[in-house]
Amino acid sequence: MNDYSPSNPYACSATDQTFAPFAGRQAAFARLRQQLTDTTRSGALLVLGRRRIGKTAFLRAFDMAFDDTFVGVYLNLRELTAQTESEWWLSLAQAITERLIERAFTLNRLIDLSPPGDDARTWFTQTYLPPVLTLVRPFRRIVLLADDAEALLDAVSAGHLAADTITFLRELIDTRARLHLTLTLDSAYEGRISSLQPLVRPIDVIRLTHLSQDEVHWLLREPVEGRYRLDDTALEAAWRLTGGEPSFVQALGCVLYRSVEDDLTASQVTAEEVKQVAGQVFSMTADDLGRAWETLNYQEQQALRAISQLQYAHPLRPIDAATIAHWLADSDDPIDATAVSATIRSLEYREMVRLTPEGVTLTSDLLHRWLLERAYPAALTAVRRAPAASEGSPALTRRNRGLRLALLVVLLAMLIVGILLLTTLSNLPRDEFLIPPEPTVTLVGE
Repeated sequence: MNDYSPSNPYACSATDQTFAPFAGRQAAFARLRQQLTDTTRSGALLVLGRRRIGKTAFLRAFDMAFDDTFVGVYLNLRELTAQTESEWWLSLAQAITERLIERAFTLNRLIDLSPPGDDARTWFTQTYLPPVLTLVRPFRRIVLLADDAEALLDAVSAGHLAADTITFLRELIDTRARLHLTLTLDSAYEGRISSLQPLVRPIDVIRLTHLSQDEVHWLLREPVEGRYRLDDTALEAAWRLTGGEPSFVQALGCVLYRSVEDDLTASQVTAEEVKQVAGQVFSMTADDLGRAWETLNYQEQQALRAISQLQYAHPLRPIDAATIAHWLADSDDPIDATAVSATIRSLEYREMVRLTPEGVTLTSDLLHRWLLERAYPAALTAVRRAPAASEGSPALTRRNRGLRLALLVVLLAMLIVGILLLTTLSNLPRDEFLIPPEPTVTLVGE
């Protein structure tokens, strides 16, 4: 059991992520280990993920997942690429050296190195790197953990780094068997993955996704063990609220810790207490939700609007592509069921919706609240477009519309018949309207 720590262990802001508790990612680490140890593999591994999904945390957790035969060197490419070509290679050497000092390696072999001169790239590969690989011993590997690969691509495009930098890095790690490279890339730049070839092969890309339900449970319990505990109902409420989005789980952990910080007797957190702090968590995550919304195309936004309204109006009714298409039928830009199905798949890839045996659902209550409050100028006005509870299913609604249309057709037909009858009667001779006279007898005399 951990001792109580007076400091909040969770990330209460984006700047706190570096030292926040870390959970899960076993599959991603297993894939990285395969890349580092399989002699048939070459090149770098690329870790893809959207903003705040935990790419930097994944790199920072390298030492936790690997033993001391792997020396991880974290590189902030946004800082490194703000420099000239020579400064970039020298900064890379400095980052490796600082990491070796942290790991308490003896650096005697580096004392007598000649200065870099005008060609820092050649100095790094031929003068600096060989003694470094020697001093860490043959059974150890140096793994460069480079964050934000898009910054590297931008530096090459802008001419800050040589045009062949990507190719050169591939040749460097191929010729140095104990030097490896792992990069992260924001999924907003997913279309630029091809620009990382030949450094990164298409098969050497992994994607970080939401945490599983078990990982969320661990993250909300383990860091505060001995201080308080979430019961099973609270963990279920936390899963529904956050959907496994790592930054949302950190925000919830932060707020829950604050809520019990002044109550030294608090030992159990219930679902009701999770609901009570949901508003604070929403305030902390609303900006991230808004930025995610802005990345969607029109059809994706329309589909999310429909799902949020349908879930609000009929929480227990299954939602599928046909239901969403029906809801959108009266909009300015209706989408048929086929297009809705494709849009749902796109939203599932973005982890904004989840497909269940009961139908489509939003991944988190936080997203649902944001859509209801901010995806419309006037929230909930579109609920009236959803079928009323008394109308039953969409099929029944279509049947009612058909009956109303049939009644309209009958009334129209009766009106036409009435007009034709009146027209016919008005065209008859007037005498035909008179009662014929009774027959008379005429006597004819002889």
